[in-house]
Amino acid sequence: MSNSLSLMAVYAHPDDEQGISGLLAKYARQGVNTGILCATRGEVGEIAPGTNATPETLGQVREAEMRCAAVKIGVRHLYMLDYRDSGMIGTAENQDARSLHQANLFQVAEQVTRRVREQKPQVMITFDAWGGYGHPDHIQIHKAALMAFWMAGDARCFPEQIAQGLEAWAPSKLYFNVWPRSRFQTYIEYLHARGEAPPDWLEGFAQRALPEEAITTRIDVHEFVDLKIESLLCHATQMGPNTLFRRIPEPLWRDMLKIETLMLAEARTSRANGETDVFEGLDPIT
Repeated sequence: MSNSLSLMAVYAHPDDEQGISGLLAKYARQGVNTGILCATRGEVGEIAPGTNATPETLGQVREAEMRCAAVKIGVRHLYMLDYRDSGMIGTAENQDARSLHQANLFQVAEQVTRRVREQKPQVMITFDAWGGYGHPDHIQIHKAALMAFWMAGDARCFPEQIAQGLEAWAPSKLYFNVWPRSRFQTYIEYLHARGEAPPDWLEGFAQRALPEEAITTRIDVHEFVDLKIESLLCHATQMGPNTLFRRIPEPLWRDMLKIETLMLAEARTSRANGETDVFEGLDPIT
């Protein structure tokens, strides 16, 4: 695959990239110019037992974890913005003026647009409109990424960037990384077979996940399962005993990691379904 191809993932927190870590690793090894934009340092995240983070140092620790994961995956660019983790709706952190949730959306979109014009990705990936599970930071970065997808190619948008030497750049595709309902249903069936009732959080994820027909793109990353786990373990502060990753039996979890699923949300190319490559239908830029 030509190294003139470029891919940018746009997320809110360290570890958000794990939904597509295999995809990022796969394309990085094919010579694709890969990048991750992370809008916050996850200052309001969990602190797993046995880690050396404190509430005061968690943001710094999680940035280091993000850099560890990016190196494992082989990502070429890591863009860290300076917004603060907002926490969940209803918490005090969600009202913090420094938080991503409270930030001016156009200012967030300007920063995403700047990185898009710098890296020039043909493909962008971010959260869906619900942010996976309703986290306000996920929803905010979804909005900003969607705006940047359309605005980066229009020189009238943020013209100061053009005056500073950047060029307008129009990405060809924007994907949402999403999960098929069947992935959670498999775990539910496993629990039923063991005589266990599925927990409420699992039922909730299954209800919010998408039906199979909504999944436009499936990327086979089976050869990167071990690497995906290694990169996830970089995020040690988020790997407490009650996390989703610790609750799923390892054989079942490893099987779930073999395929990463996306929905093609916006495209300047023809629409697609049944894709196995996010660059399908695109020509390398020379």
